[in-house]
Amino acid sequence: MRRTSQNIQLLILAVFGTGLLSACALPSAPSYGPTTLRNPIKVVESTERLELYTRPEGLELSARDQYAVGQFLESYRSSGEGPLYVNLPTRTLSGAGTQQANTLVRTLMAQAGINPAALQTGEYQSEPNAPAPVVVSYRTLRAIPADCRFMDDISQTYNNQPTQSFGCSQNANLAAMVSDPRQFLEPYPTSAPNSQRRSAVYDKYIKGESTASERPPEQTTSFDSGS
Repeated sequence: MRRTSQNIQLLILAVFGTGLLSACALPSAPSYGPTTLRNPIKVVESTERLELYTRPEGLELSARDQYAVGQFLESYRSSGEGPLYVNLPTRTLSGAGTQQANTLVRTLMAQAGINPAALQTGEYQSEPNAPAPVVVSYRTLRAIPADCRFMDDISQTYNNQPTQSFGCSQNANLAAMVSDPRQFLEPYPTSAPNSQRRSAVYDKYIKGESTASERPPEQTTSFDSGS
């Protein structure tokens, strides 16, 4: 009986010790991957659209409206993808306002230096007695920043690992600042290096001469020791 009692006591101590060890064990740290993969910047295709409302007797646009059309075409020239679409309503296809709007777009395209072959004209069915604008549109790319409104519990620092939202604001600001989203997909092509300059520097290197540019004689350096 005495030995049995001792065995029971040892068993209780072993179970109690295991419980203490398990209580002190830390949960496994989740792995969120690099910051660029944790909160990625998405690049999606979107459609920019401009509507020109006309009248049967003609197109009446103020100088401000014409400037807005010109800015729209400038945006297409700098960031547009594919053709520039001009859709005319069938109900007013032969109206003076519709024809003047089409002519205005072509004229401003020429002023902006846009190739006229990029223009594609189409038609769409318009409802009777409903506004039927001339629709100018083009496709472009747009950067979508990550949603940083969620926040992790930054008080859990036992694993010394960054949280899932770490770097989210940086990527969101980067997506808002970069003007051309195509830079997120591929870098701009670089021009070929100057072969003559490269050969001159390499020849100096072979001869053991300094490859630095010569300082102009009028360039001087002075300092004041303060004495």
